[in-house]
Order: sequence, then C-alpha cells, then structure tokens
Amino acid sequence: MCPVLTLAVNVRYDTACPGHTFSTTARDDRTRIGTLSVPQLGIGTIAWTPKTDEDESRITSVARAAKSAGLNFFDTAERYGASPASLIPAALAGLGLPIDSSYLGGDCESNLANWGDGAIVATKFTPTPWRRTARSVVDACTESAKRLGVEQIDLYQVHMPDIIQPFSALGIMERKDAVYWDGLAECYHRGLVANVGVSNYGPTLVEQAQEALARRGVPLASNQINFNLLYRRQGSLATLERCSELGVSVLAYYPLAMGLLTSKLTLSKLQGKRDARSKDLLRYLDGGSGGTAGQVPEGGIRPLLAVLHTVAARVGKTPAQVSLNWIICKGAIPIPGASSPLQVEENLGALGWRLSEADVSELDQAADKLAFEFNGCGFQTSDSKFVGYGFERWQLD
Repeated sequence: MCPVLTLAVNVRYDTACPGHTFSTTARDDRTRIGTLSVPQLGIGTIAWTPKTDEDESRITSVARAAKSAGLNFFDTAERYGASPASLIPAALAGLGLPIDSSYLGGDCESNLANWGDGAIVATKFTPTPWRRTARSVVDACTESAKRLGVEQIDLYQVHMPDIIQPFSALGIMERKDAVYWDGLAECYHRGLVANVGVSNYGPTLVEQAQEALARRGVPLASNQINFNLLYRRQGSLATLERCSELGVSVLAYYPLAMGLLTSKLTLSKLQGKRDARSKDLLRYLDGGSGGTAGQVPEGGIRPLLAVLHTVAARVGKTPAQVSLNWIICKGAIPIPGASSPLQVEENLGALGWRLSEADVSELDQAADKLAFEFNGCGFQTSDSKFVGYGFERWQLD
C-alpha cells in the first residue's frame, strides 16, 4: 500500500509509488479559487497568439485537448499579445506625450473567445500611469469581457503592483494601488466579474488589498506569483504562507522555470545559440555570468536536477510532473504553458497523486543548497516587467 495524504478539500490521493496506476484526472483533482471549482493545475496562455495558420491549428488542438481532459482553467491578461516594442508608445503616453496609448495587447483575450469557450478564464488588468481612477478599471474590465466574449469574467486580477512610475528618478511617485482595489470592487458589485485577485503582491500588500476589498464587501480570491523549485526564497514562500493564513488562493506562474525543470533543455541544445533567452538558460544549466541570469556558479542547477531525476524515477513520473506536483504539495496552483496536446497530457500527469513528505523534503534540501535562484531569461524576468522605457521592479516584501 502506498501512503496517502489528506488535503484541505477533503479529497484523498495516493502518493506516487512505482507500479501504481492512477485513474484520477483533472475532473477529480480540483480545488477552489473563490467561487470557482478549478483543477489543481491551470494553463497559461501567454504564448497563444498565433502568427501562422499552422499555429492557429496547433493551439486550437491544445485548447480542445485541455478542455476534453478537464484542464479547463485558462489564465491570460490584457497585456498578452503585446510585443515589448508595442508597449513603448503606451509608456511615452504615460509621460504625457501626445501618443496613442490604446494598445496594450488584448490579442490573447480575443483568441480565447473561441479557445476558452466552456472553460474558466482568468484575465488581468494592467496598471499604467494614465489609469488613475476606479472607473479606468471598470472600463478595462468591460473591454476585456468584450474580447473574451463573456458577460462576466470568472477571475479578474490586477497584474502587478503600481510600479510603472516614469518620474520616480525625480522623486515623483503616484501609487494608485488603492484606486485599483476600488476598481476591482466596482467590477465585482456591477457583476462584471465573479471573483477578483491580484498578482505579484507580497505578504504586506496582499493583506492591505484584502482589508481594502473587505471594507467594500468583496472577498480577495487569489494572488498570482512566481513560484517554483528555483524561485522560493525571494519572498515567494513567505507570500504563500501569508496567503494561506488569509484564505487567499495562490497561483504559480513560471512553475517550470521556463523549461529548466523539465529535463528537456540540455547543454547540447543550447550551446551555439545566440539569442538572449538561450544564453541565459545555458548559464543556469552550466554556470556563467551575464544577462538576466546574473552570476551562476559552475555546474548551475545540475545538482538540483540530479535530485529531481532521482525522485521522478522513484515515483514513476517525469521531472516536469514532479516539479508541478511539488508546487501543489506546497499549497499553490501551478499554471504551466502548453504548446501541444502532448504537453497537455504531460501536465495532466501531475494530477491525481501527491509526493510524499520525504520526497518534498528531499527536493527542498536540494534547492536550498543552490546559492542562486531563477531570475528569468531575456526580457522575461522574475521580479519586473518591461514597460516600454525600461524595466520596473517589485519585491515580495
């Protein structure tokens, strides 16, 4: 007999063990975000912006496979679909220049009007310098709902703290976080959204948001943060703990650290590539300095990967499935991407079972031994957003 874990949702799952067959699927292995019943694993859709007919067909098959399997929780944002270059005019408009600031993306939301039909879809509001009122949140929410083709958005999140402060170097700051919380409350009371959430909030800010929303009679359903085996110490674990105390669900983006925790990225595949992302990924795997990765000791993350492979072999799962299950065991909902039906199938293999406490502890100890953490790759960073004129950063307290 394999040991069992009893979850807070009062469902029991066998811990993984060799030779054991699991029949539980995403329809059974579920949790709650506010009023929503969702699988313990979602799907991030930032890459669901096809450039060719082939891309369109591929993503259509991915969405169909996911919904068919019960992986029916999709996460998107109004910003998804916007290239870094397209955000420059919007940023300049925030400086007061007479430039069109209307385009923030939205392409992915429009695509999900079809691909997300019948699924639970979460999207996000982007804080910007020119969005200064609660009404701006309501207006943005209304436009997102139109693009998504729904009357009510399942989960509407603030994408990040109000970090876009173009005049901060001059000592001029206009923090509008509280204004945006009022906007979320307005959306909720108008019935535009079923649930509200935040993203990239640390323990202090998430508590302030919950208190502000509670005064308006609105529950805070979720907080989405960067969280994985390679990104735990920079406030993520403390945020997860505080959210648990507050009853706020945690969603984890970058759950596989951009592929580093899948075992599919190898030195031979990355060596010789010249793009910034590949060079950063190579630094994480092999060591080196520079780029977004920063200073990575010789050997990189390979000691952790060795332990991850050992645990995966022992429980009869892939390294990616173990990495995702580790997040679930920590009490968060991972949101990996999916670019093919096969990837949907692999993601599904992270559900219906749980790592043992000993497995989780072994992975924790291996991660603790690394002297660095995952900072992101290229323009995609762990603690900042590219906002047109540069990067603006935040800290999880």
